[in-house]
Amino acid sequence: MVVASSLLYVSPSASPQAFYSERPVHLVKIDTSRHGSIGEEYGVRAFPTMKLFVDGAVFDFDSSQGRGWQQIVKWVNKHTERDHVLKNVQDLNHYLHDNDLNVIGLFPDGFNNSAFVTVSRHYDDVIFAEARGNVSAKEIAEDLGKHAALVCETINIGRSTQSSKQVELPRDGMHCFDEPRNPQRPEWTDRFKSTVEGKMLTVNRTDANEGWGQMIQMKCCDDESKAEKAHPMFPVPSVVMMMPHDERHAVYDGDVFDTHELDRWIQARRTPMVMRMDMDTAEKILAPGPENTPVLFMISRTADTVEESIVKEAAPQLRGRVHVCLSGTESQIEKRTADMAGVEADSGPVVTLVETHGGTGQTGQYRAARKYRIPSEGLTAAKVVEFITDYENGRLAPYLKSEPVPSAEDVRTGGPVGVLVGTTFTSASQDTTQDVLVDFYAPWCGHCRKFEPLYKQLAKKLKHVKTLRITKLDATRNEVEGMAIQGFPTIVLFPAGESPKHTVYYQGSRQPDDMNVWLHEHCTHKFQDTPPPKEAGAEGDPVESGLLDPDEEDL
Repeated sequence: MVVASSLLYVSPSASPQAFYSERPVHLVKIDTSRHGSIGEEYGVRAFPTMKLFVDGAVFDFDSSQGRGWQQIVKWVNKHTERDHVLKNVQDLNHYLHDNDLNVIGLFPDGFNNSAFVTVSRHYDDVIFAEARGNVSAKEIAEDLGKHAALVCETINIGRSTQSSKQVELPRDGMHCFDEPRNPQRPEWTDRFKSTVEGKMLTVNRTDANEGWGQMIQMKCCDDESKAEKAHPMFPVPSVVMMMPHDERHAVYDGDVFDTHELDRWIQARRTPMVMRMDMDTAEKILAPGPENTPVLFMISRTADTVEESIVKEAAPQLRGRVHVCLSGTESQIEKRTADMAGVEADSGPVVTLVETHGGTGQTGQYRAARKYRIPSEGLTAAKVVEFITDYENGRLAPYLKSEPVPSAEDVRTGGPVGVLVGTTFTSASQDTTQDVLVDFYAPWCGHCRKFEPLYKQLAKKLKHVKTLRITKLDATRNEVEGMAIQGFPTIVLFPAGESPKHTVYYQGSRQPDDMNVWLHEHCTHKFQDTPPPKEAGAEGDPVESGLLDPDEEDL
């Protein structure tokens, strides 16, 4: 079986080249210091970085496990050999005990399972298995139906300093397995016995009269006799998904030969319809996948708001289209979520759609992930659904954090450097008739403060050039479409010409004369350094205060 995959090795000094071996995985390396757009698109922040591309899904290598070839091969195999074969009912019981999220293919003799095998390589947290053959698939389907009728829970037992520990179960009538369901380290030989009385589970260590240091979990299920009497019947062929949330099992009703449709169906069920934001949730909804499903966040400082109930009501209609996530503002991950969504700390409840990954537009240029804000006034479940439909049809404008547009009086008294904000940046920078120079700065940046009088000197010197606009933008208070600002100050020229314009980043000396020479080289329109005689007389004017507003001068 040949896998459509490649392994990307990113370093700061490698030349782009590919090595093709007889193995089904292509090895590629690339120098992102020379090809920065690739590093930006795939979030490369350190060197070396390894990523595995499998049928459109991207997986990051965790370097903490070591960078030896053995570790790398094991990691690659994990993602390219994901489909397990169930030979009998005992295999199924062991398989379901070990995993929470399962997708099982029930296929008769001669069935084409290629789409199932392809999709199995796209997920870190979903385990795939299949039963093959008329007899075997039918027997396993029967037993799988019994498992589907069971309501099982994963009970966190944790560590213990004693040889036994008691934990309360969610309800009466449950029984628990003896073997921990979460993977244990091979060198640990601990053995356990689970006993249930009423709602109380007692876990005893049986191989030693002492406690245990690992964080164990036990699988506990309701009465199996009920499942024996009444359980769903799964057809052959079919694809069944077992999950610990919502309806707990589902049968795929789409085209089993359509990889994309099967991917979307699994992606929609691998997480609950409504989630609470924490580290585990963040890993699931923000991790790269074949669909890169956007997230509808409801962010509020208080729980049980009207907006929360509205979003929950809309969630079933949004399944498979977006993830729905509720978030507060207290924990670190919640604060980072609010910042990512552009929500201020003192805001009321906000409902916002956030793309989890950037993409490539029609021009071929990479763009950062976008977010979209729905007005909270008069919010209903129907309006939430309509909002997502408008997003899918490209009818929404991205939400950008922005300061107020400067007033006419601010512009008149603001000096030679124009002020841009989030809502005016695109129209100004993409003006096809003008060369536009933008300084992206931060009020707290020492380098920005040092540069401010020099930048103003340049703007004053060239204020007679009508084809050149010299501007500034506070990148901490404004967001701009299509720009990823990594440091301050960042100085970018948008030369006149057809939109979308190409960008030229300034990397040289920040002295006005040196920048002037650079502008002559890169501006579309040619200009003179000195104004016409009728505009002369500006020489000797004092250099005004700088890029920062007066109330920021002493920060």
